[in-house]
Amino acid sequence: MNCDDIKLIISEYIDNELTKEKEAFLFTHLSSCTDCREEFKMQNSIRYEMEINQKEVSEQFERRVFESIQKQEQPLIKSWITKSTPAYINYALGFVIIIISLFSFLQLGSLKDDLKGFQEKYEAAFEKIQFQTQQINLMMNSMPAVQIIGNPVKM
Repeated sequence: MNCDDIKLIISEYIDNELTKEKEAFLFTHLSSCTDCREEFKMQNSIRYEMEINQKEVSEQFERRVFESIQKQEQPLIKSWITKSTPAYINYALGFVIIIISLFSFLQLGSLKDDLKGFQEKYEAAFEKIQFQTQQINLMMNSMPAVQIIGNPVKM
């Protein structure tokens, strides 16, 4: 097998679709070939980054939602708003609400940028996977049929 075939086997390994025999062959080859070892490291790091980015976006979004809910559940704010207050305090509260609203829109923009970055990484990885799938299909279609000669093993 040449290094191009090994790169396809690396993709199978990353996708957890590799048999134990091929896995042993792969690691034997990786121990002696620096180019394939670098390819393995690169594909493995892409998979790792995809997992991390997916978790980061989910965790950030979840944290922001829970913080927002906790702020809304505070009874002190409810009693303070219903209490009779001077006009200047109401104006100050209105101003604070406007500031908080603007800050919330900025946070939404930040989240949108985070999601956009994740989407770009996802699309790049998806394109790579499609290319690898095409390469695997080409390799599988170009392989000759296997003939089994001899007696079958009895269990």
